Amino acid sequence: MGADQQFADKRSILQKVADKEGLTPYFPFDRTSNMTFDKERTLSSIRGSEFVLADLSMERPSCYFELGLAQALGKDVYLIAQRDTDIHQAHGRGLTRYEQVVSSVLKDARETKPLELLRA
Repeated sequence: MGADQQFADKRSILQKVADKEGLTPYFPFDRTSNMTFDKERTLSSIRGSEFVLADLSMERPSCYFELGLAQALGKDVYLIAQRDTDIHQAHGRGLTRYEQVVSSVLKDARETKPLELLRA
């Protein structure tokens, strides 16, 4: 949160949308004054959540850590990120695009190389 210069604006938007939807957002450092990570408090908050919305913009390691906790606890997780953000280590991102890329490469290879070479 501290590294994101737009966090105050993002937080305001998240709160506004949550209020419209009847939800109560939790921000990791809401319940502490010293900005110190508390694993048990974080796990408790994640366990009590309906779902987790993780903003992975800026590739912050702490976000990935908390995302990993949510995924390990089996929570439904929704990922958002600023365009062109590299996404790392996010379980369940799906392989739809991967399948499309592999299919395209193999199709191109098959059209340009004999089948016997592809099996080698």
